[in-house]
Amino acid sequence: MNRKQENKPLTEKDICVVIATYNRNEDLDGTLRVMHKEKNSPGRILVVDQSKDDKTKQVVNKHKKNLPVRYIHLKQPSSSMAKNRGINEAKKKYPIILILDDDVDMLRGFLANIAKIFNDNPKIMALGGVDPNPPVLNKNSTLSNLVFKIFFLPANEHAKYKITGPYGVSSDPKVKGEIKDAQWLNGFNMAFRSEIFKNYKMPESKGYNVLEDIDSSYYIFRKYGSGSLLITPKCRVHHRFSGTARYAERKRIFVNHEDHMYFYYQYFNNFSGTLKMAWSLTGIVAGNVLRYIFKPNAENRSALKYNLQAISYSIKNRKDIRKGKLRRFLNDDLSMKI
Repeated sequence: MNRKQENKPLTEKDICVVIATYNRNEDLDGTLRVMHKEKNSPGRILVVDQSKDDKTKQVVNKHKKNLPVRYIHLKQPSSSMAKNRGINEAKKKYPIILILDDDVDMLRGFLANIAKIFNDNPKIMALGGVDPNPPVLNKNSTLSNLVFKIFFLPANEHAKYKITGPYGVSSDPKVKGEIKDAQWLNGFNMAFRSEIFKNYKMPESKGYNVLEDIDSSYYIFRKYGSGSLLITPKCRVHHRFSGTARYAERKRIFVNHEDHMYFYYQYFNNFSGTLKMAWSLTGIVAGNVLRYIFKPNAENRSALKYNLQAISYSIKNRKDIRKGKLRRFLNDDLSMKI
């Protein structure tokens, strides 16, 4: 990292983009195509692929003539392992590491603005960009919103992107101005100073997880303090929210509860944190029970059943989860064992 050591201003060429991808060759193709079209020119792009075929490799080879992209293959499907593999490569040379999802388009000036912000703000250790026009993925009912406010303890509206407990976060997809006192970043685009990863790596597990963004962000917030995380509309992206390779509901619910149990042990294993954990779990069960009572269909019955199973599993296996032994309920091919 000679540029940093010599105190030279950071540029786009000091940024390494790490993209973990699994069975999404078409999504990745779009991301790389837009990167070139919008003239975002990093020093290196590392694509860490966990697919079983060569389609993603072919996409990478197609873009090599326009972008400094390199292909890495990981045998075990794992988002966190893939990102850690890319980070380990990137931190050897690049002062800034951008973790980017394979379905995210960086709009014009994205990388240049990242470099400028880090140059102008030495205290900032990580930052996230904003999707100016985020899609509406689901509309919660009035009852769901009430349950959320009661049991997940969101921070006040003016204090967005806070971690309020093992399950609780506050956010707003429509970010209008900079959030300079954030405590977590959206996982689809996160730019880090590489020095963070001297003593930290993302918790590893098979397949998909919900830990990477909250764990890495909260680690930085606790270590470097308020103002170390920034969310800024100056860095704009378009998140396409690909539907490819998404988990079925039961698996997704198991992942969610196991990861939040791990997060609890990492950061909230104290009296107040335990109360928050118990309160949130009560809210999850109560919310699903009420939803089934008011609308007793097969979908709501399954959601209630899967949440009860996953909570029971996480409590029963809490000692292993605390040690970071995750995904005992998954086979290596990501099928459910239980």
